[in-house]
Amino acid sequence: MENSATPDSPPATWNFADWWQAPGDWVETPNQRRGGWSGMMRLSHGGRLYYVKKQCNHLHRSLERPLGEPTTAREHRNIERLTRLGIRVPKVVFHGLRRTSEGLEGLLVTESLDGFVSLDAAPPLDRPALKALAQAVGSVVGTLHRAYLQHSCLYDKHVMVRWDDGRPEIALIDLEKLRRPWLPWRAAAHDLDQLSRHQSIWSSADWQELLAAHRTAMRR
Repeated sequence: MENSATPDSPPATWNFADWWQAPGDWVETPNQRRGGWSGMMRLSHGGRLYYVKKQCNHLHRSLERPLGEPTTAREHRNIERLTRLGIRVPKVVFHGLRRTSEGLEGLLVTESLDGFVSLDAAPPLDRPALKALAQAVGSVVGTLHRAYLQHSCLYDKHVMVRWDDGRPEIALIDLEKLRRPWLPWRAAAHDLDQLSRHQSIWSSADWQELLAAHRTAMRR
């Protein structure tokens, strides 16, 4: 299929081939995993920034899909799932699968979360801001766990924050590994331990604020 995109055509009209061939910069160079490869590009068009995840034979296998599917398909479902829960996630612009002579290709395109920064890149914050941020993150993660879902990769670089009139808004990214564990109670234990070990922004007192907000969200 030939590329149908032009410099002036809106991305909303682009097809699989358009996005696959669009020029951009690698932010995650293709790496070999799961019997195939996966990489992430960043491209700008019409004043908007997009992230394009490309994969070939990069498959996730499960009881429901024993033959496997590109992990982009799994991530797309997880984005839709968290959107229904009211959790902020990247907006999907395009998702698709394509079988070629190279194998099964997966493509997931999302808009940049404008104004958001990851926790590991956040600027220094005063005590009230750190407390508010801890409470906001605890509430969002508690909402996730109340739905018996486990992020499975909850590092500080995957928790995003944007400030609006002094109030933090939280978004979650990198949802490829999000799943529903066999033992739901393990979801919270796993994610909270993971975030605790991979964050350096909060003190012990701040972390207790996060846990309190998490417990409140779990009881709603």
